[in-house]
Amino acid sequence: MQRIYHLDPNFVKEKSTEYVLSIRFSTDGLSFCVHNGFNKLLALCFQPYSLDSQVEVIARVKKALVEEELLNLPYKKVFVVPCKKEKTLIPAHIFNKTYLSDVYRLCQHAEKNDTLLYRKIRPMEAYLVESLPRSFVTFLTARYQSLRIVNSAYPFIVHSLSSTLLNREHLFIDIQDRYFDLLLTKENEVLLFNTFAYGSLTDLVYYILNCLKSCNVNTANLQTVVSGNLANDPKLHRTLGAYIPEVSILNDASLAQLFKNSSSSRFIHLVNAHRCE
Repeated sequence: MQRIYHLDPNFVKEKSTEYVLSIRFSTDGLSFCVHNGFNKLLALCFQPYSLDSQVEVIARVKKALVEEELLNLPYKKVFVVPCKKEKTLIPAHIFNKTYLSDVYRLCQHAEKNDTLLYRKIRPMEAYLVESLPRSFVTFLTARYQSLRIVNSAYPFIVHSLSSTLLNREHLFIDIQDRYFDLLLTKENEVLLFNTFAYGSLTDLVYYILNCLKSCNVNTANLQTVVSGNLANDPKLHRTLGAYIPEVSILNDASLAQLFKNSSSSRFIHLVNAHRCE
């Protein structure tokens, strides 16, 4: 995907303290957007790259935060949205800061110098926990006074749960570079949330169908919504359509005005991150 740089004529640098900045980074690129106090999208930028390790990604992000002019302005709030496969959900009734490190390491690997970050997902009474290098968190905290760090799964889950309907089973799929998040609900209750690495569309569809089978989901009553990198891929929709009758793409009105191609879905949860508080 090519570099994107959109700046609304109404963007005023001197008014940046009234704006909200959201920054997303993954192995496939860095993107950020700016909203004003009326929730209007004033800026959307994407810098593509392809990196293999978290160390390389963080080094590239640091460089961009130092060099990019819009990322050096003072903002009312700043949301940093890491797109990482490694995270875990912990039910609120067993969440305890004292034992958080031990519980997290039962599911995920964390380096000695990592900091654990958590955010409560109120609609499902659970905490989403991830780790980032302590030095990187310190770097971000020093640059931005009003900082929120939230994994990309957080706006994905919150937005998905806000759109469920009674008497329906819902499957939400958010596809990132090399992994995807899957959320399955029934009667407004979460049946499953999980993250899967994939190398091909065949892998992706296999994991989806296996989850539906494991949860005994009736696909005839299933509403499926896809977002992310491959949301508009015709091959994905043809393959899923062979097993799931109703598959739709998650869209956003503010992004639809900017994109006339099929790229907008990958930025949806970035532009919604600040709405989740």
